[in-house]
Parts: sequence; structure tokens; C-alpha cells
Amino acid sequence: MCARKIYVGLIFCFCLKVSFAAVTVGKCKPDKHPYNTISDAIAASHSGGEVDVCPGTYAEQLQIDKPLTIEGVNGTPTIVSPSEGLNELPAGSGFYPQVLVNSAGGEVRLMNLAIDGTDAQFNVGGVVLGLDAYCPEGAVQNFVGVYFVNTPGRLEKVNVSGQFGESFPGGFPEPQLIPNCGSGIEFHGSKHAVVRDTAVSGVGQYAILSDGELMAEHNVVSGGDGPFGVGIGAVTGDITKNTVTGTLNFEKTVGIEGGRRVSDNTVQTSIYGITGADTAMHNTLQNNAISLSEISNVRNNGVSAPSTYFDPKCFYGACNGTDTGPAFATVGVDLGCDKSGQLNQNSVQGVGIGFANVPKGEKIPKTNTLKNVQTASTNCSQ
Repeated sequence: MCARKIYVGLIFCFCLKVSFAAVTVGKCKPDKHPYNTISDAIAASHSGGEVDVCPGTYAEQLQIDKPLTIEGVNGTPTIVSPSEGLNELPAGSGFYPQVLVNSAGGEVRLMNLAIDGTDAQFNVGGVVLGLDAYCPEGAVQNFVGVYFVNTPGRLEKVNVSGQFGESFPGGFPEPQLIPNCGSGIEFHGSKHAVVRDTAVSGVGQYAILSDGELMAEHNVVSGGDGPFGVGIGAVTGDITKNTVTGTLNFEKTVGIEGGRRVSDNTVQTSIYGITGADTAMHNTLQNNAISLSEISNVRNNGVSAPSTYFDPKCFYGACNGTDTGPAFATVGVDLGCDKSGQLNQNSVQGVGIGFANVPKGEKIPKTNTLKNVQTASTNCSQ
């Protein structure tokens, strides 16, 4: 009886080992049966398994529906759009992702990969098209590098780039600013997501977005590069030690939007630097139009910017008889007429208005310092 029990246990252990063994794509590792495509390796993998991807360029659209780790080994493989075009996934969603993770039932990890959307093609009703400028009215509404749906996810050392189309389509009598819907990384219904040591650039709308909890740290983000573009956006979570660079050329671009604790980031060159967070502390904000706004607790931040900026809605529109329109005062901290929980030890330098929309009767604590600021503060009228 004892021998039988041991025999059964050995069979179980052997099966367990086989189920979680890594499979390889390419020929950079000893493997009796390497796969030629990442998609084939995903299909052959068991839940909880690992797909090791050798260096190379893989023209395919990935769909992941089980907990997996997909990792580049011996270098960084690059995933690009297939020649037959990206399909709308999930069907009817309006999204065209290069990598779709959909209801996997457990965490999916992507590590040491490059997702390049440059010159991507899209299969729209059997017709292959390039990314059009008329988003969201156009045929391709949401182009995404990595798209998680109802799945917790973790990205580490991933480079996502090129999810961007036209920003200045022809118009009469002048070009029109059309929102661009290309995004780098999005999590929807994922509840918890982690993005670390990742670079996102050349996106139109969101660089990194989560409608749940996001832990984002040590990322380098450039974007979004289109109107209403957001570098990092989250409902809650910790956003720390990232470098985010936006643009002042479009209306309401945002460096970091939301989050529970936003700390130790460098945020530069956006209309709104950091907005909507619960707490912003130890951040460096440079050359933003409105550096900090709609934040409950603002502590130990360093702000510097020129005293004025031009309204991006006026660019190419000849507002007030000029090419750029009137200049507006930059703002260090916009209190939005709401009493702040904490406003301490912030350093504000060079801006037009140090503290804007201060609630009636509230005084700015003396622990905050101003240098070369045109106007120290403005008060709410009510």
C-alpha cells in the first residue's frame, strides 16, 4: 500500500513539472521543440507556464487567455503589427491591441519585450487600413500596444512605442486638432496592475492607464503626444520615481492624473503636471503650465516654470490677431477654491502665480517658499 502511494505521488510530481515547464520561441535556448511564433507557444502553454522568447521581430497579434509569463531572453524581442493587419479585439470593443490579455483568470506577466506600433495596419471589415486621424469617429477608434481586460497584470522592462497617428489632418481654412486614440498600455477591470522599469513613447492618448489600482515605478514616459494626452493615469495606487514628459502644444495634456500617493516623480512640459491625486509629495515639476492641481495633500514638491504660457487652443488659429494667442500666467499650485489637507514645504520658483484659487479666509503656510514669482497668490471670490 505504501509503495502504491509513493508511486502515485511520483506521477503527480512529474505531471506538475511538465505542466509548468517553459516553452521557447526561437532557437536561442536548447529546446527539442522550439516554436516559430509567440502565438503558437501561448496556445501550447499550460496555465501558470512561461514562454521564453528569443531575440527577433515577431509580426503577430497576441491573445492571452490564461495566467502566463512571457519573457524575452538573451536579448529583447520586438512585436510588430502583422501584414494582414490588427483585428478588433475583443470583437465589437472598438479596440485594436497588439497584445490582448482578456479574462485570463490570474496574473499575466510581460517582461523584457518591445511592442512597436510604428506603421501598424488594421483589418477593418476585411479591408486593411493604416491608422486614420479621425478618431474616435474614424474606422480605428482605439489602437493600443498592450491591453489588459479583467486580468491583473505586471509589466517589467517593456518598451512600448509608436501607437500614434496623424495629429494635424488637413482642414479648411486651417488645420484641425483631432484627438488621437493611440495608447501604450491600458488596464480595464484589472483591479491591480504593476508597471516597472518600462518605457512608453510615441503614443497619442494614454501612455499608461488603469481604471483600478496601479503601481507604477521607475518608468520613463513620453506622452501622450496628442490632444488630451495623459502620461500616467490611475484611479488609485502608488505612482513613484517615474520620469514623465508631455507636451504644451495641445489642450489639457496631463503628466500624471489620479493615484493615491504620487511621489518622487519628475514631471515636465504638460498643461497639467500632476492632478487629481490624493497626495503629491517630493515631486519635481518643470515647465508645466499648471504644476499641481486638485490634490488633497501637497508636500515637499519643487516647482519651476516660466511665468507665462500660451493657450494651445490658439496654436495655428491666430487668436487675438497673433499666431499663438494671449499669454497666460503659469501656476505653481491650484487649490481650486477647496481647503487643502496639507500644504507644506513646497518650493515654487519663476511661475506667474504661486498659489491660485486660495479659499476665502485661508492663508498659505509659511513653510512654503516662493522665488521670482510674479504673483504670490490669488483668492476665490466666494
